[in-house]
Amino acid sequence: MSATARSLRPLPMPAFSAYAPPRAPRLSVALAFLSVAMQLTISANLLLIMGIHYDVAGGSPLVKINPATDVAVLALAVRLFEQGDPVGALLRLFGANRLIAIFVVAFVAVIGYSLISIGVTGSAALIDSYLSAGILMLVLCDISRVERRVLGAIMLSLYMANNVIAVIESVTRHLLIGLYIGTYEYRAPYIVFRADALYDHPLTGAMMTSMGIFLLLQMRLRPVITMALLGLSLVALFAFGGRAALVATVATLLAVGAWFLISDLAHRRLTGFKLLAVIGAVAFGFAVSWVVITQTAIADRIVTQDYVDSSAKVREVQFLVPGLMNIKEFLLGIEVDRLPQLVSEVGLHPPFTGIENFWLLAFVNLGVIGFAVYLIGFLSFLYDLWRRVPLFGRLMLLVIIAVASTSNSLGAKSNILFVLTAALVASSGFAAVRRDDEIAAPVGRAPNGFGDVPIDASPAGLTPRRVLTPLALMPRK
Repeated sequence: MSATARSLRPLPMPAFSAYAPPRAPRLSVALAFLSVAMQLTISANLLLIMGIHYDVAGGSPLVKINPATDVAVLALAVRLFEQGDPVGALLRLFGANRLIAIFVVAFVAVIGYSLISIGVTGSAALIDSYLSAGILMLVLCDISRVERRVLGAIMLSLYMANNVIAVIESVTRHLLIGLYIGTYEYRAPYIVFRADALYDHPLTGAMMTSMGIFLLLQMRLRPVITMALLGLSLVALFAFGGRAALVATVATLLAVGAWFLISDLAHRRLTGFKLLAVIGAVAFGFAVSWVVITQTAIADRIVTQDYVDSSAKVREVQFLVPGLMNIKEFLLGIEVDRLPQLVSEVGLHPPFTGIENFWLLAFVNLGVIGFAVYLIGFLSFLYDLWRRVPLFGRLMLLVIIAVASTSNSLGAKSNILFVLTAALVASSGFAAVRRDDEIAAPVGRAPNGFGDVPIDASPAGLTPRRVLTPLALMPRK
């Protein structure tokens, strides 16, 4: 063969290998999962019983951060130090998740400002209630679909375990751990009993139960299992006594069910089976509610205080506080010692009654300047979560933020945003991936934004794999 012929011979195709984007190491993911489990089982009440003054005045500053937050920070550290270049790894994470980066940087600035204006205790509340969620998201932002489903199974199990405890507490009229407001313990005889389970507060329990309901619906388990767990969750909502969470959750589910029926009817996809399933679910919910309200004392708080009581009136007079602020306080925020004075002037009596809206509390504490930074960071984070999750995840996000706005849950030390972030990540693992999106997704890029690579490497080359949806996991008839 001549040299010319050899030079014209086609070159062999190079052997391609699947591109794997950087992933969180398994140890960091395991630690992140552990931190979520700790948030759902170790409450401030339990820490106080153990002698750890986490959410009360006094004690060492080292115990003012939730242990679950410490574990989440450790998980992020494991991820950043895995390749020996933590600063470069953090910058790459920020570059791939810019909205999360905005959130983290904004709240680091807010925390630095609050150290001057509020003090260490107030800053610890910002770390636990907000910054910890951003730290968790930096670890979970690109975990695989399988890992997200494992997280969903863990969280659903813990949600339901807390629901069982709440129902038992309501029946026996005995709190498993106890409920503390500061160092004050609620003791029998109770005026109106409310379950607490393993959470910090009954209202926290109600919001956690609402998260569990939307996660359950996104998981699309077998109908019998779904109905049983929905019934348990509905009873738990009555037991926790959170009216806003109960009304918002039930109203959202009814609205979504009605929308699906109207949509199917308009597109001529409505079948008799779908119609009977929706009617049966609604009838089952009303039956459970009727039994709980009329035959048990579980719903005492909902039934006996379904009118506008003192707790609801607080939400009206609290908006008088900004009118008492001077120009300096309006711009820079109120000093920590002056806030109780202003709250008392409008007729509230902390710590039992105070500002019950975390947006308003953030504005009062930070002033216009600090609150602007707060809004930029917080809204960036919420939008990042919104664009990553499927339908029931988005409904979960809307309902929880709306319900949290009726209390000071995110204005004090709270695990609401932390657990909500984990629940939304878990819900994305059960999102149905459209076949056209899966095929069109570039090699190594996730079709849903969480880093799930839509291809598998095999000895024969790159073989597209079928991403299983929850419906595909169910046996066919």
